[in-house]
Amino acid sequence: MALFKMNFDLIKRIVTSLVLLPVIIYSTYSAGVYFIIFLTSVYLLSFYEIIKNTKNLLFIFFSACFLTLAFFSFYYVRDNTDYSLVLIYWILATTFLSDIGGYVFGKTFKGKKLTKISPNKTYSGSVGSIFFSLLSIPILNFLQNFYIKENLIDFYQLKFLIINISISIVCQLGDLVVSYFKRKIKIKNISNILPGHGGVLDRIDGLIFVLIFSLALKTIGII
Repeated sequence: MALFKMNFDLIKRIVTSLVLLPVIIYSTYSAGVYFIIFLTSVYLLSFYEIIKNTKNLLFIFFSACFLTLAFFSFYYVRDNTDYSLVLIYWILATTFLSDIGGYVFGKTFKGKKLTKISPNKTYSGSVGSIFFSLLSIPILNFLQNFYIKENLIDFYQLKFLIINISISIVCQLGDLVVSYFKRKIKIKNISNILPGHGGVLDRIDGLIFVLIFSLALKTIGII
């Protein structure tokens, strides 16, 4: 029964991701009005989920600050060049693969709990997050050569390997931070708008911190 539930949850996550993927890919690719509409929609939905679940003004204030900074980071890192397009796709792919790896490894191998903050987080899931995130390197290296016909970013550099692992770690830490505050306001999922994922904020919790981290890396010229 537990295995069936895991498989059913995984199927819902995959189907939801497949529906959302074209929207994310196209809006990010456009870097224009559709991109701004996409960012604004996700921002407003996330903020609505927050104010719907808590009346804590301090929590709402800091949530708004982090969300605003994250979406500004997304817009700034995306920029309007082919290089920035490949870069942001890689950042998104690394984050999403990290999330998938943590889910698959955690549910499959289980094992020792990582922390009391989030009972579902395990050491095996953390390893799976890093392992899966590394798949973004050959994937994006291939796709940029296939579609753009140019190797704009050499993802096989040691620098990108280190950043890739760092993104996975930041993603996991971001997930734990949001989980901690969700426990504080005594909810499991912010909402059920995304089958298999919960709310919009449940889907992008780790990404919020990854985007801010990416902004810092771009600002100091590392990426």
